[in-house]
Amino acid sequence: MRKYAEAWCVSTLKRGECVHWIDGASRIDPARILAVFPAGEQSSQDHLHRLFIGRGFTVHQLATLVERLTREVSITSSPLVVIDGPIAMHLDRQVGDHEARCLMRRILNQLRELAGSLNVAVIIITAHKGKSKRHQNLLSLVEHEADQHLIEHSSIRRNAPLLLSHKPSGASGVWPNHRPFVTLHQALK
Repeated sequence: MRKYAEAWCVSTLKRGECVHWIDGASRIDPARILAVFPAGEQSSQDHLHRLFIGRGFTVHQLATLVERLTREVSITSSPLVVIDGPIAMHLDRQVGDHEARCLMRRILNQLRELAGSLNVAVIIITAHKGKSKRHQNLLSLVEHEADQHLIEHSSIRRNAPLLLSHKPSGASGVWPNHRPFVTLHQALK
């Protein structure tokens, strides 16, 4: 789902607006975002000055970054916040199950408040299927709290178009720029 968030990020930056991206799993690569800009875009580097990246290396740092978002977004008037990989941070063995659930609930409550009070779109990037019991429990928390879900359905066929489905509307469709993203990801690996 990261490629969709990156595309929405670029769209927002091109409109001259700011984006806040909280990287909870050390996955963001500004070069990937630059690659999404049209080839002739002269000011793509300038756009990145409006991309505010916060990196949390522990679940507690991630929680602190999310806690500060309301104040930061009120300054920048950003219409978009991306939280990338929050569950990965909660899977740390040094954090117990109860503490992980409590921190995730707190983060989700703060994000819901941010979205409602400042009219901000909040995108949370997670896996769709849990890899462990804790992972599944945390995914269930996120799914329960989120108003909407965009799910990518992968195909067995190589180079098949990506099918996306949206909950709760039930709308689905093919991601129109699938091939360029595959090319970009292959070129950046």
